[in-house]
Amino acid sequence: MRITLIGYGKMGRMIEEISPGLGHEIIHTIDIDGAPGEGGFSGTWVENSDVVIDFSVAEAVVSNIKNAVAVGLPIVEGTTGWNQHMETVGRIVEEGHGACVYSSNYSMGVLALFHLTRQAGKLLSRWEDYRPFIHEAHHDQKVDAPSGTALSLKGILQESYNSEVPTSSTRAGSIPGNHVVGFDSPFDTLTLEHRARSREGFSRGALFAAEWVQGKSGFHNFEDVLFGDDQ
Repeated sequence: MRITLIGYGKMGRMIEEISPGLGHEIIHTIDIDGAPGEGGFSGTWVENSDVVIDFSVAEAVVSNIKNAVAVGLPIVEGTTGWNQHMETVGRIVEEGHGACVYSSNYSMGVLALFHLTRQAGKLLSRWEDYRPFIHEAHHDQKVDAPSGTALSLKGILQESYNSEVPTSSTRAGSIPGNHVVGFDSPFDTLTLEHRARSREGFSRGALFAAEWVQGKSGFHNFEDVLFGDDQ
């Protein structure tokens, strides 16, 4: 695939680093400050790209997806913090006959954690003794807290629990990303945990999503892409 990256931070550079080994080429990069916004996508890179992968900022998500749909490019959206615009973005994609895969996290291990959390919530919410909680930890340069992944986990648990799910965060050192989902009772504690060793797992997942979305249309959650038949 020929890929355009929006956002050239840690994730963008990791995708650029591993793409050649997976048979892909980064043909264009757009840093956050250079995003075209309402001006739309233009240039030879538009015709030469097979997909756009966006790891930029929440404020740019709506316009980036709108611009990708307008020029007929599928987009993999990895930016977090834009959940309040989910309905609007979904409508833009569907009405424009575009293609978008979105997720708060592209680690396949984390997506398995989402899937397992949903199943555990359905099971343990039957008994009032088990109360859910979430804790996440990231490096001290991560701006948002709780993380987008933690908020996704919280949303998953609230499919089964009507009450608020306590969610806490740590920002310290160089932690790539740790997420713990727990169920505590007076008698025992059950935990599900994912620990990232590097950003490469997230990057490989984003590239998998970019491969999957080729030739498709619609607005797709990455969890459904991986586990849709098992939900």
